[in-house]
Amino acid sequence: MERFTKEITINNEPRIFEFSKMKNMSGVKFFIVSKDAKQKPISFSLRETDEGNWKLTPGSLRWLYEIEMELSNAILERQMKS
Repeated sequence: MERFTKEITINNEPRIFEFSKMKNMSGVKFFIVSKDAKQKPISFSLRETDEGNWKLTPGSLRWLYEIEMELSNAILERQMKS
């Protein structure tokens, strides 16, 4: 299982996101854990699109959609380094 971390700034506050790649019968996804503004643990996942980008799974916290492209880019950057 591939794992990496990425720091992303949200509202001038840096946060660490821990990515874990998982493969199963329905394809590949990244399971991500972090903490919200109140330091409560959160978790969510991204799935690969047909275009090669990564999208949040439905039902994710609303504020995550604001950084969806940064999360996707973190995965794409990691894949280019591998």
